[in-house]
Amino acid sequence: MKITKINTYVVPAHVSDSDWAFGKAFVLVKVETDESLSGWGEAYVPNDCELAVAALVDALARYLEGNDVPQIAQFRHNAVHSFATLQTGLHFSCAVAGIETALWDLQGKAQAQPVYQLLGGACREAVPVYANCHANKDLPFEDVIDYARGQHEAGFNRVKVYPFWNDTGIDEGLTHLRQLRESLPAECDILVDAWRALDYESAKTVLNTLEAIGIRWLEDPVPTEYFQSLARLAESGSVDIVTGETLSDEAGFSQLLNHRAADILNPDIACVGLSAITSVAASARAASCKVAIHNFNSMGPALAASLSAGAAIENLAGVEYFSRFKAGTEAFCRLNWQQTQNGSFTLSEEPGLGISVDESILADFDYRPAAKRPWPG
Repeated sequence: MKITKINTYVVPAHVSDSDWAFGKAFVLVKVETDESLSGWGEAYVPNDCELAVAALVDALARYLEGNDVPQIAQFRHNAVHSFATLQTGLHFSCAVAGIETALWDLQGKAQAQPVYQLLGGACREAVPVYANCHANKDLPFEDVIDYARGQHEAGFNRVKVYPFWNDTGIDEGLTHLRQLRESLPAECDILVDAWRALDYESAKTVLNTLEAIGIRWLEDPVPTEYFQSLARLAESGSVDIVTGETLSDEAGFSQLLNHRAADILNPDIACVGLSAITSVAASARAASCKVAIHNFNSMGPALAASLSAGAAIENLAGVEYFSRFKAGTEAFCRLNWQQTQNGSFTLSEEPGLGISVDESILADFDYRPAAKRPWPG
């Protein structure tokens, strides 16, 4: 089976705009073959970088079109060593992950198997998810509380919030968290993302308060490269330290594990790819560490890839879900995984990732860049 064409589609940010938050651009990848089979993938897009990531996918595609469908490990090796000559980085890794995910989808369809079976088989009947409640608009925290309540009522039993976002002070952020805890049923867990806004001393203050009010998740309290601070925080209490979303290769996660700098690793599915996530999870398991799959992407190919990996990873802490991207994604993609009322998705039995994509809609999107973000000075 030969690859005949690799198509790249940019979904502009305005497609996922909502009253709650400004939208995000997505880059989708389709691998076509001479046997009428195709696979879909998605590459992670940092802010304002959708055209750059799409260009990298197109550059890689030149080396695959017209050739036999490669083994996925062979593709990753050739991309890193032959194409990039070891000069990699975040954007390159995103492009590789987009093509790799499409190859997994294609391989699953060719073998009439769901992707999670190709990853070693499912170790659970449903994949737990948590609802991300972030809004990139300047909204009062009362609105965040209402949104989190709505997510719980929609069936999510874990919600993630950003109490220190937009330069919110420590005391104010902790007050907001207490208000949120009082506003949600006890069975709804609260996950806190500090978005690297703290230093070690302020993170210790936050940890003590989280323990007192029964919150057991603190994500990115300090920058990921502050290994010693993370390690001291991880050993200091009962709150799980979560980090890793900014990393783009396995070496970075190995450093976190070697420094014992996290309780839960948080790789993004469309940045590192399925192969790396399963490999990172195996290393994490040996170190008594869990993996939560970061998924700041569409609720289509990237979510399906996250759920596929989550089905096969034994030490899974959960998969991230963005309700605010659901409507925009459904304009071009159907997810064939069934959401339950207890914060999880039951396994899809469809070959591949378990999605259906309307390519004609992708081709008709009117691209325009997102509105410019604030620029200092």
